[in-house]
Amino acid sequence: MFGIGTAAWICVLMIDIFQSGIAAFLIHIHQNLYAVLLVLLIIPQITFQDMYFLRDPLKNDVKYQASAQPFLVLGMLVTALALGNAGT
Repeated sequence: MFGIGTAAWICVLMIDIFQSGIAAFLIHIHQNLYAVLLVLLIIPQITFQDMYFLRDPLKNDVKYQASAQPFLVLGMLVTALALGNAGT
């Protein structure tokens, strides 16, 4: 519907914006250490998005997923730990 290039940009922006919003929420609930950890886990994702996925989404999709997915999952773990620590 959007084309390959536009769809790739939508995917990476949604991931990055969502995780950045969660980091801002963690700062809001005074979980600053976890927010910093989350931001540090977002940086390699953006790097791999640029290196692999955005340059050629069809050719590099598996390589991108293998490289960036662990950081996304660790980010979810950090967020879960932060929310558990905050008592929410």
